[in-house]
Amino acid sequence: MKTEKIDVITYGEYLRKSTDDKEKQTLSLGNQRDVLDRLRNAHNLTVVETIEEKMSAKKPGRFGFGILVNMVKDGKINGIITWAPHRLSRNSVDTGELIDLFDRGLLKEIVTDGHVYRNNPMDKFMFGFNCLQAKFENDNKAIDVKNGMLKSASLNMYPACPPIGYFPDKHGIRGARKRDVDAERFPVVERMWKLLFAGTHTPYQILSKATNEWGLRSRNNKKLTKSSIYKIFHNPFYYGEFEFPKGSGNWFKGNHKPMITKAQFDRAQEILSAPERPRPITHYFAFGGCMLHCSECGCAITGMAKTKKQKNGNVHHYIYYGCTKRRGACKQMPVTENELNDNIYQILVNINIPKPLHDLVLTWISKENEKHFIGTNAQLDAYKNKYSLLQKKIEGLIDMRAAALINDTEYQSRRLQMESEKAELLQLTQNLETNKNGWLDKVNGALSITELVALRFQNGNSEDKRGILAELGWNLSISQKQLDLTRENWIWPVIQIAMHIKSIYPTSEPVLSPYFKAKIENLLNSEKLCSLLDDVRNLFSEM
Repeated sequence: MKTEKIDVITYGEYLRKSTDDKEKQTLSLGNQRDVLDRLRNAHNLTVVETIEEKMSAKKPGRFGFGILVNMVKDGKINGIITWAPHRLSRNSVDTGELIDLFDRGLLKEIVTDGHVYRNNPMDKFMFGFNCLQAKFENDNKAIDVKNGMLKSASLNMYPACPPIGYFPDKHGIRGARKRDVDAERFPVVERMWKLLFAGTHTPYQILSKATNEWGLRSRNNKKLTKSSIYKIFHNPFYYGEFEFPKGSGNWFKGNHKPMITKAQFDRAQEILSAPERPRPITHYFAFGGCMLHCSECGCAITGMAKTKKQKNGNVHHYIYYGCTKRRGACKQMPVTENELNDNIYQILVNINIPKPLHDLVLTWISKENEKHFIGTNAQLDAYKNKYSLLQKKIEGLIDMRAAALINDTEYQSRRLQMESEKAELLQLTQNLETNKNGWLDKVNGALSITELVALRFQNGNSEDKRGILAELGWNLSISQKQLDLTRENWIWPVIQIAMHIKSIYPTSEPVLSPYFKAKIENLLNSEKLCSLLDDVRNLFSEM
């Protein structure tokens, strides 16, 4: 009697959780384990190896999958148990390799929760089809994500995780979330930029200072790596623009608050690209290192230390600042550090607004700002009303779909159109609000600089004085031994406002009395001050 030969199948279990798989329905490794245990017990399967892996199957090259295939080739197993075909493969190379193992007779079965695939034409076709369907879903999802990111970029919203100092608005509409200022890290990163411009620290020293003294940490509460400091200083996002996709040449103006200007960013690139020539520092010049420029030829103003010995044995030390004259002859004469200190101090005295007046002046500016932007407020209200109306329409659309008044295709089409309109309205609203209030932040910053700044300069060390001068601007130059502020247009209206206010307010007053408050309010409402405010508003709106 002829007996039929029965092949004994030994199995290897394969469990995989993709680290970048965001599908909510994907089972965790623990749940996959439960499914495989049930399959093994229900069919009385012999398992000799279990492989768990946390890696995407979009591309070939998985280590655990390679071990599984080699075990089949070596004859150690001839069956595989897994939750579903897409756990084994989501790419054509690995799918082809498994089908080839079937063709060579090395692989007998692939047992899944929904089907058992054996070595026959229909099962091999269905297995390949299911794997390629998973690949299609991945590829299609990637296209959808890319298109969504391009749409976000076209609306001037950075379509990726913003750099340190910013974070996405968690309460915004998905796909249209504005990049907000991180109140904790933004000031620290801003100080890092200022240190770079000052030229007193190397990038690594800046990182060390920010990490160890200022307590800077990433959003994951980790210390920044050395390479991250260069990523920060080379990132155009900080001056308000971004390229998407990277290397495409497509640039967008972001709707987030810039930390620096484009001119400052370009200057930072020059500083970082300059070759490092380590040399001992014999003297720290408060205003040297490209801090100032010559108004005549544009060359840098450099510090010079001179020592003069007299016949009677007295020794005098002098510090001068003068043009490097690298572009040829220049008529500008050097200025001593004492002369420059006196000149800067006098400018700071002129722009100083007493501390009790800061809030009063800012309140006045806010009221005048509201009058100036009456038309803008009306437009904002119109956008907000239209946004609310769209939200109600979407809610009505959901009710219509629940009542089966429209099908899925029509629902998705109309919902997508409405969401797109909402995103555009949100962007228009944010742009108007930014234009309306953005300059107020700059004015507030300018007024903050003026508080006690002269006293801080007078009593500060060389580094303090350098930092205060940097707050005045980065287009400062020396002309006829005087600090030239003509390129920093915002200073002159502020000086005029400060002079008018101080003409009636005694700076010795620690608290603003009702008498002086009334006098200053009358002055602020005068035609002259309102005209100066318009000058300040126009200047800051252009910055």
